[in-house]
Amino acid sequence: MDEYLAKSKTSGDIYRLLYYGASCSRQEISQTLDISLPTTTRCLNSLCNAGLVKSAGESQSTGGRKATLYEYVPQARYAAGIDITRNHLSIVLVDLGLNILDTRRLRIPFEASDQYFSTLAREYEDMISQNLPDRSCLLGTGISVPVLLGDDHKTINYATVIPLPFNIYSILSSYIHEPFLFFNDSNSAGLAESWRGHYTSSLIYLSLSSSVGGAYINGRTLYIGDHNRGCEFGHMALIPHGKKCYCGSYGCLDAYCTANALTDFTDGNLKEFFDILKTGNNQGIRNVFDSYLDYLAIAVNNLRMCFDCNIILGGNVGAYMADYLDLFRKKAIKLNPFENDGSFIHACHYRTEASAVGAAIYYIDQFVKNFPYEMQG
Repeated sequence: MDEYLAKSKTSGDIYRLLYYGASCSRQEISQTLDISLPTTTRCLNSLCNAGLVKSAGESQSTGGRKATLYEYVPQARYAAGIDITRNHLSIVLVDLGLNILDTRRLRIPFEASDQYFSTLAREYEDMISQNLPDRSCLLGTGISVPVLLGDDHKTINYATVIPLPFNIYSILSSYIHEPFLFFNDSNSAGLAESWRGHYTSSLIYLSLSSSVGGAYINGRTLYIGDHNRGCEFGHMALIPHGKKCYCGSYGCLDAYCTANALTDFTDGNLKEFFDILKTGNNQGIRNVFDSYLDYLAIAVNNLRMCFDCNIILGGNVGAYMADYLDLFRKKAIKLNPFENDGSFIHACHYRTEASAVGAAIYYIDQFVKNFPYEMQG
């Protein structure tokens, strides 16, 4: 690596300016960061030679000579993400811009067995080898799991949704030979939606899958709480003395708004549920969905009252909500004493890849924040 680039904090400042913002000219970079034009030019040359920055055409002329614009290169580095759920395994490879280079999704129930971990490792290795001849471009691999984690992102503190062994990190180390860490599934999905949607203000991500979870993101910062269990929305009391939740309590949101509340009527097949719903011919299915939305509206209104921010409906159910967003917004806004506009409620961008993409974000974030020193690690 260019010695000047490796030692220059200024090159890192320029790189972050281009990564987080739009393309800029040398003059704009110099003025924004208050550095001299010669220093700006030297840093840009080093960044371009390293393949991290490239020219991006010319600026609009206002009468003088057109200035060359520069932008970061998304394909300079990559990160992988793995999402382990009760019934599926998803693997993605993304570039620095969160563009998905490759994705795989297998319907495979989780079990702590050599067969399961060998399948995971085989699919992972096949994806990496097919797409990245140069493994030095891979920053690391984030693994999304529906558990509460320790600060080291290796220790499992609480796992009930899937029977994840508490020594899972050491087990997987025998199968995955690249750097990896664990991340909570809902937090990961929330980050992916926040980054992809370029949200600059706060947002709530509500995950509606085989369990209900969530995340609160302020800008690009994730709130995890004092004990790494912030935003466990699935265990908010929705109906006093209501249905029993898997946690042992009664009336939790999780007992009413998981994907299972819908798939119980279609032998576990969520796509079939929404296919039938779309025909409009099955009154029973329509009634089930209407009741589901009623419960979900209570939860969303409570979240809006607490956080007063955008709310994204995600997870497996959220992937189908775009077609029913107007209907749901009307239900939710009826409960809101302050607003008559439900446009703060959004359907998720990612359908099934959000948690895997979000888990990969950690390594991208570390690379960008710590550049150029991260390149020396």
